[in-house]
Amino acid sequence: MKRLGRFLSSAALSLASISAALLVGEAVARLAGVSVGTVQINRGVVRTSPSPKLGFELRPNSSVAAEVDYRINGEGFRGPALTEKKEGVRRIAVFGDSIVFGYWVAERDAFPAQLGVLLGPRVETLNLGVPGYNLDQEVENLRLRVDSLRPDVVVFGFCLNDLDGLLSFEYGLTQKRREARSGPRRVLESLLSFSRFAAWIEYRLTERDARTRFAEARNPFGGELYEATPAALDSHLDASFGALAATVTPRGIKALIAIFPILGNKFENYPYQDLHTRVGKAAARAGLLSVDLLPCFAPYGFRDVRVDVVHPNPLGHRIAAHAAALGLFDELFPGEKKPAALERSCSTYRAEEFATVNGY
Repeated sequence: MKRLGRFLSSAALSLASISAALLVGEAVARLAGVSVGTVQINRGVVRTSPSPKLGFELRPNSSVAAEVDYRINGEGFRGPALTEKKEGVRRIAVFGDSIVFGYWVAERDAFPAQLGVLLGPRVETLNLGVPGYNLDQEVENLRLRVDSLRPDVVVFGFCLNDLDGLLSFEYGLTQKRREARSGPRRVLESLLSFSRFAAWIEYRLTERDARTRFAEARNPFGGELYEATPAALDSHLDASFGALAATVTPRGIKALIAIFPILGNKFENYPYQDLHTRVGKAAARAGLLSVDLLPCFAPYGFRDVRVDVVHPNPLGHRIAAHAAALGLFDELFPGEKKPAALERSCSTYRAEEFATVNGY
């Protein structure tokens, strides 16, 4: 009995020590705001969609604290609660993937919000970005929401990987969570959803493996983005933009395609200009407006405008918003003088004017 007592005392002491260490780790992780990556963001706000064309969607009335706070409103998109359209105010619904959603940046610093700031108080912008969506999902998201949102203009933030299929990280995560409804994995998912420290450990353990698999599968920033022929890319773009036009044109809604550059190369040696041109021509064939954001990014050092090779930092979001606002202003307010914010050149912003964010 004495041996058992000593064993139990030792076990209790060890458990107490481990618990204390975990609590200290949790406190340090939260106070330091350690990076938990996009894994934690999606664990908190992504769910399986009842629409087979979407596959997954943002969970209404959810939120998650990662590098910044992310809130999903009751309609299932990032931002404050949707209100009734105001008289005299133009509503712009911005669709896209994690760039539009605003990975790593505060709500006010993301492309849709900054677009609204530049266009002024007569404009309301809605952030319909969903991390991991491709172009076809974005068009379907518009089709399902257009009549409830009643936008005057829709903007599509086109990332050059938007012609990929339904194989994004977010889709894989929703499948994993679907399989975690019971058993040990469910306990682990609950822990990871609550604990910043545990999420940080998971993030660091999986990061190297994920990067290795990504590089082995395909490095889209070192060569051709797509194996498909130019004709096949044109066909895909024509079908998607045609579906977009068929949704907005009968309703009298303007549509703009904003083409984002990849941020993994020096802009003076940018390898994907031909793809930008191809996307712009496809938009024109469908009767859609387009703006190539690359000329506004080109005067900057590519590392100065990004969090990672795909996602802009707050400065990058402002540059993109400025270019898109210039493309939209005359459509929204024909014949009017541009506001002072748009009289400024998009090449004159400075990094110190914007928040600093930490990514990978």
